[in-house]
Amino acid sequence: MLIIDVHKTDHRNSMRYLAMLVMSLLTLPAYALTKVDLYHTEVVIDQQQDNADANARIKGMSEVIVRASGDRNAVNNEVIKKALRQNSQYLAQISYGQNGAQSSIVMGFSAPHIRTLLTQAQLPFWPENRANVLVWLIEESGYDRSIAWEHSDTSTLKQLKGATQTRGLPITVPVGDFDDITGVEASDLWGGFVQPISMASQRYPTDAVLVVRVQSNGVRWSLYDQPAAQMAQATKAPLSGQASGDDAIEQMVDQLSDYYARKSSVIVASESSSSLLARFSPIDDAMDFFTLENKLKRLSSVASLDILKIQGEEITFEVHLLASESEFEQEVLRMGKVAKIDDPQPESVPTQLTPAAEVDDSAVESGSLQVIPESSLSHAITEPVKRVLSFEWQA
Repeated sequence: MLIIDVHKTDHRNSMRYLAMLVMSLLTLPAYALTKVDLYHTEVVIDQQQDNADANARIKGMSEVIVRASGDRNAVNNEVIKKALRQNSQYLAQISYGQNGAQSSIVMGFSAPHIRTLLTQAQLPFWPENRANVLVWLIEESGYDRSIAWEHSDTSTLKQLKGATQTRGLPITVPVGDFDDITGVEASDLWGGFVQPISMASQRYPTDAVLVVRVQSNGVRWSLYDQPAAQMAQATKAPLSGQASGDDAIEQMVDQLSDYYARKSSVIVASESSSSLLARFSPIDDAMDFFTLENKLKRLSSVASLDILKIQGEEITFEVHLLASESEFEQEVLRMGKVAKIDDPQPESVPTQLTPAAEVDDSAVESGSLQVIPESSLSHAITEPVKRVLSFEWQA
């Protein structure tokens, strides 16, 4: 997993980190990476639920978050939970359709907004270009073993396609033409014989080969995480796993998706794209402070808080926002025990110049000016002017 730290006050470093990311991606093997549609989803509306439409939108955004982050637990993140309740802010397209006999919502979410949200939540981003996995699926029924082809109408293959679509893991299923049927036997695949598996797989331009063995009591799988042509020469053992139960296929896909997400994810550690300063006073004791901080963190408009300054009975937070400044202000006032104070102007941090040598006072008095070279001055970084909201805390 690659970590990039982007900070608003150091643009040059930001560009350097991004350049490193691009260069690292260029040095990766260029095989059959597939571009995945991360931001569109279709959800069936459960008419038996209260607020069925709203619940379907939340489910749709949850699917997009998991697919884009590669983290199936991302929806448990506190920032994500707040954003899900405000899903309309992230929607770019919405329409209604039919999925079989059921009504559905087709949603398209804004890619920049989703990526910003992942940054605010300190979650990884699994880029759209992902490894394509060739899947040999063999199902055992009694004494018979059969290979599932692209056109096969088996419930196991449908489960596999649905689960990989949900997680955003690209797969290729062999078409089952003459070359496939004559090129490999079910017994070769079941036995894990590398040479025939490699030969049969080479006609498909994929990044890895997955062999899945399905029995009545569960699923066993082996992942050869390399192009098919390299399988026979490589000494690396395949990754293996197993799962059982009605959701065995989903368990397998989750394990594989987690594996690839860990390999390819990028974390951009940055400040929220929108932030402001919020000043509260008087804060008389620790109890007041913790009460205020917890109330602010629970606001749906707040992604995160940084304590910027504590001076006497006054505390200033930098607030990273999930919503507009006005929505944040309204939520703060609805907390209770808070009143707005009008400030004359925003707070800014002035540029400081520290001379390496002192000016000669006598030279100034005599009317001559001592010029200090620019190279001898140390410049402090000037923070951009930010709006300050001031509130009275009425404990």
